[in-house]
Amino acid sequence: MPIIYEDQYMQIFWDEQTRLIGIDWKEATSTMTDENFKTELTLFAQQVEDKKAPRILIDVNKFRHRPNEEVGKWRMQNISTRYNAAGVRRFAFLVSSGSPISSGASQSEGEQFLTQTFNDRDQATVWLKASD
Repeated sequence: MPIIYEDQYMQIFWDEQTRLIGIDWKEATSTMTDENFKTELTLFAQQVEDKKAPRILIDVNKFRHRPNEEVGKWRMQNISTRYNAAGVRRFAFLVSSGSPISSGASQSEGEQFLTQTFNDRDQATVWLKASD
């Protein structure tokens, strides 16, 4: 998928045809701070809003940062609300093939979109596109 933004921590890709946007996190996230992480998520949320993307795919295979508990609360208040407003319907995490995953989609309180975790990019993409 075409890359529309890249920096030391992530690549953002966008597929106009499927209206799928996502992040491929990089190994360099091992050196990021919580503030760096917030900055990256804020930048990504702006792209989601600009594209009015209904589908998000986040590849966390190379994500190494361990945000503190406060970041999760911050994300719900400052990022998930923007995803809701942009019309996101489905959100998928892509994890390594050996990682345990839950069997179904879930919806966090305050989020108007379903979230599911996958071990396979193609399966994640099929699930994301099923929201049509």
